[in-house]
Amino acid sequence: MDAIKLNVINEVKIKGRLLSDVAKDYGLTTKSVYQIVQQNEQKSNKSRLAMVQQTKSLGLRLKQLLTRH
Repeated sequence: MDAIKLNVINEVKIKGRLLSDVAKDYGLTTKSVYQIVQQNEQKSNKSRLAMVQQTKSLGLRLKQLLTRH
């Protein structure tokens, strides 16, 4: 991900700035800023889901191994 997108995401999500203000500062449309933030959120949710699924899978595997011995 390029530096501008990371900065835009940081401005909105961490600093809590308005999409329209961030758009003006970076020479983007408000819609573009919204899309950048949304895409990041979707990727974040997919990563979170994958970690939860892997944790459950490992927990089940550990349980299986412990019941064998």
